[in-house]
Amino acid sequence: MLLRRKNMAANPEDESGHDSRPWVYFMVDCFMLITEFFVLTFQFKTEEVILPHKLPGCTGIPSQCMTESLTVHVQHVNDVPVYQVLREPYDQTRLADCFARAVSQKKNVIVRVSYDKAVPWSDVMNVFNECSRARIQQVGLVPTHDSSESTH
Repeated sequence: MLLRRKNMAANPEDESGHDSRPWVYFMVDCFMLITEFFVLTFQFKTEEVILPHKLPGCTGIPSQCMTESLTVHVQHVNDVPVYQVLREPYDQTRLADCFARAVSQKKNVIVRVSYDKAVPWSDVMNVFNECSRARIQQVGLVPTHDSSESTH
């Protein structure tokens, strides 16, 4: 057995090289544990684009307690954007008047925007721009629950 060790020591290519460096095993173990920790604790952060269901509370002043929620659905009919508010079709001018009227009544206005798949994004952004012009701050997108997409 002693001869065998002498022969291995005489030929360094046959030797693994870790006998003289035991700290290599320790470093590999540490690297694997740290990698496993990051893999197991990694999470994706999702952004919520839906307006919160909890509305701000009333301050006690009657004019500030009134909240009006407007749902705007954007469609594209004959290459013209159509904005449906309360099941009525509006063009962009009437939509701006509707927002201005709601704000002038001293109401807290919340606008929820949905749109069809074929609608250009610029038509959807027109709703956000009109809300900005009318100084409506609570605006958000809501998912469209289309019955044709659901699987039964």
